[in-house]
Parts: sequence; C-alpha cells; structure tokens
Amino acid sequence: MATVGSIGIGLLILIILWIITLIVFVVGIKLQSNIAWIVLGLVSVFTITLLCIPTEKQQSQDLIELVSVEKDYIIIYKTAILTFLVVSALVGLSIFFIAHCIEPIRPKPIKTF
Repeated sequence: MATVGSIGIGLLILIILWIITLIVFVVGIKLQSNIAWIVLGLVSVFTITLLCIPTEKQQSQDLIELVSVEKDYIIIYKTAILTFLVVSALVGLSIFFIAHCIEPIRPKPIKTF
C-alpha cells in the first residue's frame, strides 16, 4: 500500500479534494453562485462512494478457516464518517430549505390606480 508520510494515498486525495472544495465553496458563496452547492454535493457523493468501496480483497472461505481472524476496526471509523456526512447533509438541506425556499415574498405596493 502506498503511503505519503504516515497516511494512505486515498486519504491524501480526500483531504486535498475537501480543501479545494472549501475554497470553491467560500468563493461561490461570496459571489452568490450556485456552483458552491453543486461542488459540495458532488464531493460529498464522491466521498460517500469511496467510503463504501472495500479496502481489501475478500479472502476465500477456506483461507479464513485456516488463519486466525483479525478484527478490523476501520469499519467503525468509516461508519462514523458516513453517519456524520449523512446527518450534516440532511441538516444543511433543511437549513437551506428553511432559509431560502420558504422565504416569504412581500408584494410591492400599487402606486397608481
């Protein structure tokens, strides 16, 4: 497995991707552009997809019976990150819906009869 420093290449790619996303998001919000929300959604979907991909090949059943099974605790961290992403996406979408979609439209007064 290739490592950069003490972290894997996949985690390094995700860190760089989220830093670029943060920069694009801040600039997009400042310019009042929808590209910020699109980039945030795409990177979230990409991260969730990468978290769902298994990291190691599945061993055959015969080999598992011969070798003592080691417990893999990485699934706990993946599940925690996935849960955090889903909850933050739901909270963000609900705040966006409340702040922008339910905003009342005030009628302009009629000045001529």
